[in-house]
Amino acid sequence: MITAYPSVSVIINTDGRVSSLAVCLESLRYLRYPNFEVVVVAGPTRDGTHELCKSYGEQIKYAQCPKRNLSMSRNIAIAKSSGEILAFIDDDAVPEPEWLEDVVPAFANENVAVTGGFLHDHTGKAFQWTYGTMNRYGYADTQWKTAAPHLNFPYSFDLPSVIGANSIFRRSAVVEVGGFDEEYEYFLDESDLSLRCVDAGWQVAQLDRGFVHHKYMPSHIRNDAKVLTSWYSVIKNQAYFALLNGVGHTTLQDVLKALNTRVGEFRAAVEEAITAGLLPADARARFENEVEQALEVGLMRGISKQRRLINAQELRGQKSLLPFRPVLLAEEQKCFVFLTQSYPPASVGGIGRYVNHLAEGIAALGHQVHVLTSGNSHDRVDFEKGVWVHRIAVKRHVVPPGMVIPQHLWDYSRTMLGEAREIAARRNVSLVCAPIWDIEGYAFLDSEFKLVTVLQTTMAFYLQSDVRKAKDEDFMRTFGKPVMALEKQLMTKSDRVIGISHAIVEEIEAAYSFKFSSDLLSIAELGTEDWRNSTPHSPTFSNRLRLIYIGRLEARKGIDILLQIAPELLEQYPNLQIDIVGNDKIPSSTGRSYREMFEDSHPQWRGSDRLVFHGEVSEQNLRSFYRQADIVVAPSRFESFGLVHLEAMMFGKPVVGCRIGGMKEVVQHDATGLLAEPGDADSLSNALRRLLEDEALRAAFAQRSRAVFEAKFTVPAMAARVLESFQKVTGESLVHQ
Repeated sequence: MITAYPSVSVIINTDGRVSSLAVCLESLRYLRYPNFEVVVVAGPTRDGTHELCKSYGEQIKYAQCPKRNLSMSRNIAIAKSSGEILAFIDDDAVPEPEWLEDVVPAFANENVAVTGGFLHDHTGKAFQWTYGTMNRYGYADTQWKTAAPHLNFPYSFDLPSVIGANSIFRRSAVVEVGGFDEEYEYFLDESDLSLRCVDAGWQVAQLDRGFVHHKYMPSHIRNDAKVLTSWYSVIKNQAYFALLNGVGHTTLQDVLKALNTRVGEFRAAVEEAITAGLLPADARARFENEVEQALEVGLMRGISKQRRLINAQELRGQKSLLPFRPVLLAEEQKCFVFLTQSYPPASVGGIGRYVNHLAEGIAALGHQVHVLTSGNSHDRVDFEKGVWVHRIAVKRHVVPPGMVIPQHLWDYSRTMLGEAREIAARRNVSLVCAPIWDIEGYAFLDSEFKLVTVLQTTMAFYLQSDVRKAKDEDFMRTFGKPVMALEKQLMTKSDRVIGISHAIVEEIEAAYSFKFSSDLLSIAELGTEDWRNSTPHSPTFSNRLRLIYIGRLEARKGIDILLQIAPELLEQYPNLQIDIVGNDKIPSSTGRSYREMFEDSHPQWRGSDRLVFHGEVSEQNLRSFYRQADIVVAPSRFESFGLVHLEAMMFGKPVVGCRIGGMKEVVQHDATGLLAEPGDADSLSNALRRLLEDEALRAAFAQRSRAVFEAKFTVPAMAARVLESFQKVTGESLVHQ
């Protein structure tokens, strides 16, 4: 009898694809099934696969296959494994956490030898495989809309089929029929094994669950465009399969006719690929040469009826299962959905970066995390650093009667609600977390989901920094005021509200004329990825002191105050260099940028190497500026938190900010940096002069900055704080040791 949780060996056969293998192995750390091991068998290509597998130590079983032969590799894995169930997954595939939970129960039927679930294609949304059958010529029919259990009988011409990237076998059945036939170095290997199981009286169970995502990476016979570049194995193996399994059911003439039809299909595909520029012109001759060789070998070996099977004793495997431990046990793992309009590798602002770091931090603690973000022309889902990232094209939605909301904001929020419902159809979603900006979570209010809203920049704060918009009556009537009203609904009706600082809570309460309920409010300060050790040291050949401003060049960031005092500082300190990093094309209230106004009024500094406007820079260059800085200045008139100040502390730099908003909570005055009065040129000048003139003070602040960052502002620390807030919603313990 099969136990409640029969032992499973998850088997990955790989060759030359170490990067995708690493992602596949990472995804297994989130499987919810309690009783499985992982077996990896690598082919002859040396690309770092051996080193990757060895890095897992005693967590996985690892072996090598001397030839590039998938069936041989699979037999080696079976011999190395211990599970009652053998679950095969491709090295460029990623299972959803529920994969084994979904497929293993099929084996409760003692007649089932083979099962498998649905396979998403490279988009992660469409399907490469749902239901299908395989006939004895080796032709797959993927047009089925339902399972085909009625074809489960010995010597059926068509039989239910599963796909190799998501194929699960009962070991005892595999032993009975002799394992994989090593004539199949690639293609039809699992189909042949399934056919022999059915002929032996076993059944194939086709499932509408057990989802796996197949990224379909290039291989030794397939290019980046997913076009075959070598046809020998495919045609040879189909000839072998058809003769071995088809003759006796139909005539030899019918088998040969089917093979000729398949060769014709491949020939047409080659011509189409050449025309489209996906294959070179010489592929035509190579194809014909490979066809001739493949048919000769495949027909000869098929007629011989001599299978290449291994000793049944080897297929019985090893006695001891090597349990693979997921990050969290199934009962501890929860599922969270995050919303953000931007997400790496696309260009991101503060919110996108916050969600990126938070999602990865919570995933690293073992929870299932889905990030929903805006996509382009088509939807896709990818598994990235432990996070399921859904890039969804925003669709048009009708605004409900009586609701006043900008159309594009409703379209985004309602589209993401639809995607969240698809996620929830496969597992329980504990909650949805969304930023207040652009009312991203609004469609989730009064839905079936618990909603957590995070307080960052609001419309009221935006209008404070853009006076022209605030005075634009048409904008305020159609956009500004409606959005502020909807923001207030989110802040009062969400299941929980998280403030990233005490300051932002106070500022919002003042701007929106209400008080947050203490029962529904949490404070969870930001944290950020530690860039310091991953940022190379840039050699410097100057004894200049580097004062670096980082931020957009707008009044809210205090750039006007810095530029007001910059000429005097440069005159007084001949070894001072000021670098200004950030978008310098933003118009001020005069309609001209602060850079333009400064260079017009101070032409002597235009083009100077001591005061340099760098504009927007890449993230890697931004990190280099932090590393090269002696002092980082960000004199904002208000910050809901103060991310620049935090990043400066990450690099162990003294920082100058202003005594307002979240900066007071990030910067410890006279310990990690100095706080000037917002909008006060003399106060900012005095703070900078104090640091410019005191090297020992700069060093002391730098040391303390790094220590505070490590203790309080890392991503793991932030993730733990946010999970503590989530616990107030779920009522369950979410932070596990």
